[in-house]
Amino acid sequence: MRFYIALTSAAPDTRAPLSAHVLKAARRLAETVLPVPAASLRHDTWIAPSGSVALLAWTNEPVHHWLPEPLTSIATAGGTGVLGYTGYLDDPADIDRICTAPELGATVDRTGGAFGVFRALENGIDAVTPITRTDPVFYCQSAGLHVVGNRAVLTHLVARAAEEGPAGRFPPPPAYDIAPMQALVRHGFYISDETPFAGLTALPELSTLRIRDGRARVLRRDLPEPPAETPPPLRRRPHIRRLADALLASVEPVRKHNESISLSLTGGRDSRLVAATLYAAGIPFHASTRGFADHPDVVLAREICTKLGVTEHRVETPEQYDDESILVEHPLPRTTRLLRMTEGMNSAFENVIAPKSFALEARLSGSGGEALRGGWLIDRRDLTTDALRSKLRTIALAQSWLMTPEANAIAERLHEEYHQMCEPDFRLGLDRMFLKFRSGRWLPASRQATLVGYCMYHPFLDHRVRWEAMSLPPAWRWSEAVMYHLIAHLAPPLKWLPIADRPWRFDHRRVYNPVHRLARRFRPRLRARTGLGGFDWRRTLGPDYVAPMRDRILATPELFQLVDRQRTEQLLAEDPPKRAGQVWNLYTLAVLLSNEWLAPDAGTAESPGRIRVPIR
Repeated sequence: MRFYIALTSAAPDTRAPLSAHVLKAARRLAETVLPVPAASLRHDTWIAPSGSVALLAWTNEPVHHWLPEPLTSIATAGGTGVLGYTGYLDDPADIDRICTAPELGATVDRTGGAFGVFRALENGIDAVTPITRTDPVFYCQSAGLHVVGNRAVLTHLVARAAEEGPAGRFPPPPAYDIAPMQALVRHGFYISDETPFAGLTALPELSTLRIRDGRARVLRRDLPEPPAETPPPLRRRPHIRRLADALLASVEPVRKHNESISLSLTGGRDSRLVAATLYAAGIPFHASTRGFADHPDVVLAREICTKLGVTEHRVETPEQYDDESILVEHPLPRTTRLLRMTEGMNSAFENVIAPKSFALEARLSGSGGEALRGGWLIDRRDLTTDALRSKLRTIALAQSWLMTPEANAIAERLHEEYHQMCEPDFRLGLDRMFLKFRSGRWLPASRQATLVGYCMYHPFLDHRVRWEAMSLPPAWRWSEAVMYHLIAHLAPPLKWLPIADRPWRFDHRRVYNPVHRLARRFRPRLRARTGLGGFDWRRTLGPDYVAPMRDRILATPELFQLVDRQRTEQLLAEDPPKRAGQVWNLYTLAVLLSNEWLAPDAGTAESPGRIRVPIR
């Protein structure tokens, strides 16, 4: 992965030089807080002739002709400079067009791939987020500096080092912003542009942060405007073909990897569509699935592989203690490793990898596929205004019973803001909120964890794929007909394969055509046949697992600015906790606020031991 810090003076005089202390602090901090071994990093720096602008870059990627160097020299009307990008381009030759683009943001939007851009010129800085903003940009102004980067904690601590000065503490401690963490307690991610760090903000989607003459401006670009209604049946095929073509283009960069291509495959919809896309593109791959033998993910992934001629399918089975329990990792190393990767943007409920080195292998997953199925409309039985207003209340105000009055007041203000944003079309409003917060705040941190270890490709985060998807009516995507017809178009052998857990949404409706009724019988759902097969230990925590989490949560006083202590104690006394998600979220915040996760070896020291969790 490539990491960036851009620095420029906040003074109107563009000749104001950057402090040598700040540049040195950035380099030292990178070796400590970036989630890779310091010995694996290569570093490059560009500083403007005036000394007032700098772009620092690090990468743990090897030198290879497939991989870009962290910084590319450019010459524009604004003078000379450098450009770096995170993620990947579908066509590496597009870098020439990006480097010479007069309007950087619009060029990024039209370019296939999943990436963001940092550009430093003699007269300032540009940082660009795409439609998904899964390649994030964080920024702040502090101590007379603008500090911009793609890792939140590094960006924040460089700003803190500037505040502390040469004689101050090093490394400087983080300054946490507690109040916005109320969203993390409710959901396990942010539903705003705030971060865990005081003064640090995430740049919105489709935005360019432009800093010139010491002044920062955020330039927004428009989202696609989909039609209000689903097109009639005879006019749907061209839309499906355009989206299918974008998907096929999104996997082209995978082809060069030959045999080292692995897809994380489940029995659901999203990874199935990625498998169908690889099949249609003629790109061979092998698959991996996690679960017990009779879990629908394992059963259906095996069938998908058989239908598509995939000969290698690895199944990772959880470790069983006996017939009635499994063994899982202690929550502390799991959580500290997650925090090193996700910087407090995700809950330790999530399964986030922590690669120790970079492998030149292609990995793919179905991350982001919910957007092709209606985003936050997915769990609604209907799309009436009342149903969608109820969904918005859940998004903003979930778990209010647990929260303090102050935390609920913050949530009420957000609810009012988002209610106005969704008016008058709640379908479109919730669809865009999903893009802004679920794609834009939940996904980026876990995506970065994959980029640290592999050539990770995310077809559903490709700029052109997401643009085509967001150009379709949300109600059509919500019906899941778009996803189904894409799979049928790209991989006909998968057309009648059962689906995990619940039927296709369009099969819920009343069907009068006897041919369609017969077709529905050939699209059944598949559920686990035993309790073991469908067991998710993270949602049914055992008392031995909750015990260390309870002790840490109750010993963290900052949390009780967010949640009511008595109700938290009641939650933690339940067996199993009815709201396991909130236990995970509170524990994650407790470890975050301890600063234990900032140590380079966090989560890798000797484990406290594995814990038995009963299957129930």
